[in-house]
Amino acid sequence: MADIAHMHQIWATAWGCVLRQSMSNGLSRNFLRTFLLTFIPITLQALIASSRTVVDVLMTSGLGAEEVAVVGFGSRIVFILILLVLGVCNGAGIVIAQFYGGGHERRAILSIGSTLLVSLGLAVLGVLLMIIVAPAIAHWSSSDPVIRQLALDYIVLASMAVVPFSLSFALSVGLRSIGRSSLATWPALIGLLSHIALNYMLIFGNWGAPQLGVSGAAYASLLSAVIELAIVCLWVRLSFTDGLFRLCDLRGYFHRDTIARILRVSVPICLGSVVWACGIFMYSLIAAQAGTISLATLALIAPVESIATAFMIGLSSTTNVLVGHALGRRDFHEATLNALSVLLWTFVITVLISATIYLLKPWLLMLYSGVGAQVLAVADPTIDVLCIVLIFRALNVTIIVGALRAGADTTYPIFMDVATQWLVAIPLSCVCVFYLQLPFPAV
Repeated sequence: MADIAHMHQIWATAWGCVLRQSMSNGLSRNFLRTFLLTFIPITLQALIASSRTVVDVLMTSGLGAEEVAVVGFGSRIVFILILLVLGVCNGAGIVIAQFYGGGHERRAILSIGSTLLVSLGLAVLGVLLMIIVAPAIAHWSSSDPVIRQLALDYIVLASMAVVPFSLSFALSVGLRSIGRSSLATWPALIGLLSHIALNYMLIFGNWGAPQLGVSGAAYASLLSAVIELAIVCLWVRLSFTDGLFRLCDLRGYFHRDTIARILRVSVPICLGSVVWACGIFMYSLIAAQAGTISLATLALIAPVESIATAFMIGLSSTTNVLVGHALGRRDFHEATLNALSVLLWTFVITVLISATIYLLKPWLLMLYSGVGAQVLAVADPTIDVLCIVLIFRALNVTIIVGALRAGADTTYPIFMDVATQWLVAIPLSCVCVFYLQLPFPAV
């Protein structure tokens, strides 16, 4: 505790010196090497995962605005389940990183197995619940019964993909927490390629497959997730020699203290993620009430947003690892410098991402020409707004999801999410749509 108090005193009396040290630390060779070796594989995997949404929206855009709206609406529902899994796995990743950083390598490896069990159990429960409530959710999507049925079919099928995803992501988080991030990257790339091929087959009925439209996109998500899980398990089994997937270690996966620690960190993260995801779903409901064009616009910008979010995941996860390892060694000064260094790089990287999205905007809109001129006219200024918002959102994610959660502060982030989203953003969105009737970019 004396070390923590000393760090607090330094921050209170010489914060300028700490910032200068963090800038120097962020440019040092050792930090940059560790940062890049952690950030690049995690970001690549997140980009590959987010590209699936891009592929779904892009390939269904040729079917019409209604189909794009269904995919955008349904994917946000499934995203709630995915966030539950992400919450458990990211919470477990903090525990694993602290075990590994503290020199308890064997316990860190066994904790990966515990994470697999917890993640799978939560995914199965979530999918069963989603199947039960899917008819009511589909009813909210539109007043058109055809769109409601399309939404129901997509939600039920796509939500099942969360089960294999829960296992592959748990493995990925566990491996990156012990410095083996690259092992899950190639299987994720193969999963994306299989997703594209299956979409091409099942949406449009190519290669002798039935033409299933929106349902084909959902089937492609499920089947490609199974393929990715099979490959990542085989890849890890062949490449990872530290004893993962051994039957003799199965009992160690049920270690009560490890599971309790994972749940203690993960449950608040899951609750915060669900609250946040429900808020995202509320935006979809508000957009749906504003009309099909607004809902389709929201679906169009979602892939662009998800690609930018992949970089945020990479930055926050890198913060988890760097800060978690330092805290495992009880080096609070290094943990502070690492957190601030990643925060500085977050600003630089997201400014570059926003500028790139803005410059590529004409080309992005050209890709979605099949949805019609009305939707594209609304999407154009909406992307401009997104470019500005992304910078502030990325800084928040690195601080909250990265630094605070790595230090096991999971309560205050929930308060921030609930307060800013449910007490400010959602009420203002309702006022803008229902009372002021502002254009969607303004909303």
